[in-house]
Amino acid sequence: MTVDRFVEDRRARWARLGALVQASGGRVERLSADDVAELGRLYRATTSDLAVARRDFPLDAATERLNDLVAAAHALVYSEAPTSGRRLRRFVLRELPATVRANWRFTLLALGILLVPLVVTFLLGVATPDIAANALDPETREHLAQRRLWTDIPDQYRPIVGPLIIVNNVRVAVVAFAGGLTAGVLTLYVLIGNGALLGTIFAVVQGYGMTGGLLAFTAAHGPLEMSAIVLSGGAGLRLAWAILRPGERSRRDALRLAGAQAVRVMLLVTPALGVAGILEGFLSPSNAPLGLKVTAGFTAFGLLWLYILAAGRGKGSMGDRVPVS
Repeated sequence: MTVDRFVEDRRARWARLGALVQASGGRVERLSADDVAELGRLYRATTSDLAVARRDFPLDAATERLNDLVAAAHALVYSEAPTSGRRLRRFVLRELPATVRANWRFTLLALGILLVPLVVTFLLGVATPDIAANALDPETREHLAQRRLWTDIPDQYRPIVGPLIIVNNVRVAVVAFAGGLTAGVLTLYVLIGNGALLGTIFAVVQGYGMTGGLLAFTAAHGPLEMSAIVLSGGAGLRLAWAILRPGERSRRDALRLAGAQAVRVMLLVTPALGVAGILEGFLSPSNAPLGLKVTAGFTAFGLLWLYILAAGRGKGSMGDRVPVS
C-alpha cells in the first residue's frame, strides 16, 4: 500500500478525531456522552493506524502529523484532575520520558549541530594554535601562560558560585529552547557557538599540554551538562519545525502542540542542569580523586539516559503505545 492510499482511506476518521479534540478544548467533560464514546473508538483505531504508519512510512510527513494527532487525543482520553497522585506518577514515569524519546530525531540533530563545529574548531585550533588562542579572553590566556587552568574555585566561594553556575546553565538551555521561536536561528546559534567554543578551548589547552587537567575538571559535570544542552537544543528544533513545517494544521495549532511537548523536555532538562551545576560548583574543582569525579559524572549521565530510554516502556504503558511529539 502506498502512503497516499493509506492516508486517503483513513482521512475521514482522523479528521473526525481531530474535530473532537478541538471541540473539547482540552477538557473531556465538554463533550457529550456519544462524543466521548466516539472519541474512545476513534482513538483506538487511530493509534493502530499510527503503529502501521510508523512501521511502513516512518519518515513521511503524514506519519509525523498522525503522531501529533494521537498525542493530542491521548492527553484528552487519559486526562485526570491536576492534583491526582496517579496522574503525577504517570506523567513522571511514563509520559515525560516518552516525550523525550519521541523527540529523538531533533535531539540527534542537535547533537550533530553541536559536535560538527566542536570537531572542526578543535582541528583548526591544533593546526593554528596562535589564532585559536586569540579567540579566548585575555584572562584565560593569562592563566594558560602561567601553566594553570582557570577552573579552580576556592572553597569559600563554592556556595556562591554553585548557584550561579546553575543559573547560567539554565539560561543557556532556555535560550536554546526558546530560540526555536525564531525558526531555529537562535537555537542554531547557541549550539554552533557552544560547540565552536568548546573545540577552541580544548585545542588551546592541548597546545599547553594541560588537556588532562581540563578533562579531570569536566569529568563530574560535563556529560550531564552536555546532555541537557543537547536535549534543550532538540526541543528548540522541534518548535522550529512546527513553524517551518506545520503540515495540515495551522501554524498556530502546530506551534501550540509542539510547544507543549517541548516544554515537557525542558521539565527534565532543568533538574538535570541543577545537578550538573552542583557537581560543577562543588565536586569538579575539589581535590577529590579523579576516579570519584568520573564515577559521579557517568553515574549521573547514565541515570538520566536510563530514565529517558527505559522508563515507561512496560507492557501497556504509554511509552509502548503512544508517542507524544
